[in-house]
Amino acid sequence: MTLWEMTEVFCRRSGIAVVLLLVAAAAVAAQTTKPQVQVKIDSVLAADTNQGCDKQLSWLKHRLMRLFHFSTYHLVQHRESHTGFGQTATFELPGGRILHIEPMGMDGGMIRMEVMLFQGEEPMMTTDLKIMNHGIFMVGGPRYERGTLIISIETEAPPSAAEVGAPPAAVSAPAALPASDR
Repeated sequence: MTLWEMTEVFCRRSGIAVVLLLVAAAAVAAQTTKPQVQVKIDSVLAADTNQGCDKQLSWLKHRLMRLFHFSTYHLVQHRESHTGFGQTATFELPGGRILHIEPMGMDGGMIRMEVMLFQGEEPMMTTDLKIMNHGIFMVGGPRYERGTLIISIETEAPPSAAEVGAPPAAVSAPAALPASDR
């Protein structure tokens, strides 16, 4: 093999290696720039003690009163997390409860997700649902202290997330209320 032929073979093989390296770098960049869903969880103690509504809940007061019929709403805890589609965000809630939120994808302007509520290791609730992007979904019912714990789930995905989507979920729960009056 002549020097020219060896140089030509080396360049061809080096070119393939450079192309493979660029493809690998693009794949890594695509994975690290996946849209993140912001999830906000408010744990609210609702009771009939005639103490009104906490100032921190003023933006949510009318919805709470419309959906639940208590005289007192007290913010017990606020948590926030960012997670990617197909990844689980875990929240520790009052009373030893654990909430798992897993955004699955977008369906139009709605975020498809799986929501799982645990008491310790025992599942209390598992459901697939859709929440409007920038919307709120509330779950009420678990007893806590001398009242009822209401869990408010608010989600927000960037506009680029509309391109993210797995096949539509088989189960569709009621849509959540928009958070537009915040």
